[in-house]
Amino acid sequence: MGFKGSLVRIQSPRPASPEMHGVVQEVRAGPLARRFHIMTDYSRPRREMVERLSANAPFPPSEEVLNAMKEIPRHCFVEKPLWHRAYSDCSLPIGRGQTISQPATVLSMLSAVNPAPGSTMLEIGTGSGYLAAVASRICRRVYGLELMLDLVHHSRRILLSLGITNVSISYGDGSEGWPRHAPYDCILCSAGAPALPPALLRQLAEGGRLGIPVGTRESQRFEVWTVERGVPRKLPQEFPCVFVPLTGKSGWNG
Repeated sequence: MGFKGSLVRIQSPRPASPEMHGVVQEVRAGPLARRFHIMTDYSRPRREMVERLSANAPFPPSEEVLNAMKEIPRHCFVEKPLWHRAYSDCSLPIGRGQTISQPATVLSMLSAVNPAPGSTMLEIGTGSGYLAAVASRICRRVYGLELMLDLVHHSRRILLSLGITNVSISYGDGSEGWPRHAPYDCILCSAGAPALPPALLRQLAEGGRLGIPVGTRESQRFEVWTVERGVPRKLPQEFPCVFVPLTGKSGWNG
């Protein structure tokens, strides 16, 4: 599945840096973009990153998740001075005291809930929009909630520039979920909670999966839950993690 829009390839006679892998630049004019965006082609380091991560994943990732991560340009979700670090396995600042998660964490989170093609997903704490963008290559529809209004606008601009139209990001208290579009096949929380918010379980579809970091402000374990015949059940998939705190009614300041 590719981005919408036309691509014009320009041969680059001299690479600007080793990270460019020197040969191609893309000039995109997506149907919803208001101007051209020039992006270095990082397809090679992106592919190599996914191959490294898949070899060390805590549980086997699906081909859909791997292919989606190979497709989405992570460098577009951070400032240009950080582009050369975008395909290292590290979190990076996106301003406002927030970060874009490590690629290994994104891979693990998506693999844990294992979204099916054509499903719907809710992400709590959308941040830069990177995870939502990856999920958009698999899911029919992705909804995101973010409590920082400037990040809502920022992530919307990035997704728009990439021609991604099946992600809706809104301002709101993610700890209470988004009942308007429930039930969701998958729910992912990209912020650490003191406990599992009951509202999120209520908005999970029967047989769906909910992934959330639970623990202290300093460290958490990523838990996965499902609902079977109306009864919540914790699944064995889990791994240690550190996320920014979940704020809101059912978060740390609730």
